[in-house]
Amino acid sequence: MACGAFTVARQHYNGAMPLASILVPMRNAEPYVGAALASLLREDVDVEIIVIDDHSSDASAAIVRACADPRVAMLEGPGRGISAALNAGLARARAPVLMRCDADDLYPTGRILAQVQWLQRNPAFVAVCGGFSAIDEQGRLVAQLPTGLAPEELTAELQQGLTRTTLCAFAMRTDLVRRIGGFREYFVTAEDIDLQLRLARQGRVMYLPGDCYRYRLHERSITHTQARTQRLHYEGVARQLQRQRQPDGRDSLDLGLEAPVPVPTEADGATLHILGFIEGAAWAAHAQGRKLESLQIAWRALRYRPFSVHPWRTLLALLLKPARAARAPERPRMRSGGSESMQR
Repeated sequence: MACGAFTVARQHYNGAMPLASILVPMRNAEPYVGAALASLLREDVDVEIIVIDDHSSDASAAIVRACADPRVAMLEGPGRGISAALNAGLARARAPVLMRCDADDLYPTGRILAQVQWLQRNPAFVAVCGGFSAIDEQGRLVAQLPTGLAPEELTAELQQGLTRTTLCAFAMRTDLVRRIGGFREYFVTAEDIDLQLRLARQGRVMYLPGDCYRYRLHERSITHTQARTQRLHYEGVARQLQRQRQPDGRDSLDLGLEAPVPVPTEADGATLHILGFIEGAAWAAHAQGRKLESLQIAWRALRYRPFSVHPWRTLLALLLKPARAARAPERPRMRSGGSESMQR
């Protein structure tokens, strides 16, 4: 899908400093990148969208080149992985605010300007973030992730190594991201978690509830061709390094020490990831006393595994177990679940 079909007319765009720079790392995202760009361009805001094509072998680059909107630029990635690709885009970014959107995901309309304006009004904060939802290959809602229902500062939480949302739901101050060294190439995945945690060492981070990112789950994504143990390894290292930084702000990578390399195993499929998101969201709604909503969420699992016992068992358990009375939500304690690599 070409982005031009959805582009807002930009007659007044004159190349002045944009409000935000959005990094879009891309490798073989032909079925999705047009829709991703369209979602970013639908909002009539002066932004620059920097697509980093990291050696795609399909028509992804041609789709980006066909986009006539002057807010879109493409550069060739260095071919050294997700962190190096993002750093190539960071080097080109001109705006004071930095965001990220993976080439197979979507932004909801209104998110860009809302986060930029919040940072403009709150100069004491280095970043602001929101919640996110998961969609399937066709763009259908899988689940709204339980990242929290109330505004809350996340600085202390992140400093403890806890993450509740994806980096793709963040708006960050570009100069700070550069000052802390951008994305570290050791992280072939979970580079987003590492950056979140390092940001909180430098300043305050705010969470505002609401869906500001649509994370697409599909079998071609790198997340679902990577070994699960590899992803968990790098996530664990990111949190371990955060603990190391507590005394003086430095960790093993800062000191040039060797970090462990994971032992690869088989990859997880997108369907298992989808079912996990659905089950987690269903039980979260049930715990808040929203029994009917929890059943509606759990029912979605049958789209993907109608003849599997587990989705039916979960649905029955939610139906039979009494829901608690509605109460204030507990703080989410979840892994980022978001964008760990060029298409996760």
